[in-house]
Amino acid sequence: MMKNMNTNTKIWSLMTATLFSGLLVSGTTTAAEIICTDPELNHMSMDDSQASACLDSGLGNLQGDSTLDPFLSGVGSEYTFLEKSTGTSSPTPMYSLSYTDEDNGSGTWEFDSSVWDSYGTIALGFKFGGGNEPDNWFVYELVSGVSSGDWLYDAEQGQGLSHMNIYAKDSVEVPEPGTLALFGLGIVGLTLTRRKTRAS
Repeated sequence: MMKNMNTNTKIWSLMTATLFSGLLVSGTTTAAEIICTDPELNHMSMDDSQASACLDSGLGNLQGDSTLDPFLSGVGSEYTFLEKSTGTSSPTPMYSLSYTDEDNGSGTWEFDSSVWDSYGTIALGFKFGGGNEPDNWFVYELVSGVSSGDWLYDAEQGQGLSHMNIYAKDSVEVPEPGTLALFGLGIVGLTLTRRKTRAS
């Protein structure tokens, strides 16, 4: 009887320790910042619950033109420029991309989530008035489905956010209604043929 009690006590102790260590680990999980570029230079960061990666950064201007935009003509050559926003007072016409710039170093951004209906991958470009000091533009790939978030710019020299661009790739294929109708007619035809065969 005593041996059985010791075994039960050990099992309960082990289960309790496992449960508490699991709760401790899950309780300390926090979102991490994704820093874009070298922290010794002007740099920015976004929360990893909003951005999945920093795709590129540099000195210059994000223009949205495939030959002049350093992102589109470089590592972002698979992306398409969709729209540019110059702030909250002028959201873009198609996807309502807009942003706030609070205290010249942080702010928020948002766009209409319907862009995810057309594209599988979305990236946001941030262009700052960097006083011609590197880096003054940054491009982040977003976590799938995210359409709003925060940004933080840490600059040795420079000003606030000049504009934002929205880029996309991997078009989402939507089945045409004609294809669905044709499929439905095929099923009806097979059903009628089967009934006719049974009747014979």
